[in-house]
Amino acid sequence: MMSRNLLVYAVGGLLMGAAATLFESGKDYSAIPPQAREVETTLRGRPVDLAQAIQTAQELTGGVVASASFDLNKGGRTIDVIVFTDGAKRRLIFETTGCSVESDVMVPRFPGDSVQGDWIETDSGLKYFDIVEGDGPQPAGPSSKVTVHYTGWLVDGTKFDSSVDRGQPTTFTLGRVIGGWTEGVGSMCVGGKRKLIIPYDLAYGERGSRSIPPKATLIFDVELLEIIEE
Repeated sequence: MMSRNLLVYAVGGLLMGAAATLFESGKDYSAIPPQAREVETTLRGRPVDLAQAIQTAQELTGGVVASASFDLNKGGRTIDVIVFTDGAKRRLIFETTGCSVESDVMVPRFPGDSVQGDWIETDSGLKYFDIVEGDGPQPAGPSSKVTVHYTGWLVDGTKFDSSVDRGQPTTFTLGRVIGGWTEGVGSMCVGGKRKLIIPYDLAYGERGSRSIPPKATLIFDVELLEIIEE
């Protein structure tokens, strides 16, 4: 049953062949990992330690620190602190010479376009938010061919594929893609935009794929541009 829901490779490269996008943007992959003693020396040489950064973050925000870590890619010169406060998640970046805040940003629950309120959940377990309600026609069924723009992320915010980034929308038959797309896009109207939260059993299953980890929940922002009549 899963095989009929797997994405057809020929459909514009959707979800497949995108392994390179799993790499962190801007990270130096040419650097050899340092010796543990080098890291220890670097961290001991910082005038501000993690405990001080945590204390400062809690005093500034009144929240609870969930994690704090040195950015070793920057020689331990900054500390990344995640704080939960006032029902929101914040990320504070401290510089380690005086524990001053370099940046303080809100971290959304989901990547991509912001959403409000509660999601809609279907009987299959698919969840979605309607970002924009379309006012055009709705696909007739799995045999419908549609054109969409989309961006896909893993739950940690890693972007793995995007027709938007390529500047080229994708066209496919609804019945020849993963089940979460068949259902989620199939119930949209042209002109609509939706955030799909697709459980692994409606995506790439327990084994994953070349660019998707096993049992991965996938998050997409999808805009339905056109239904192609044949």
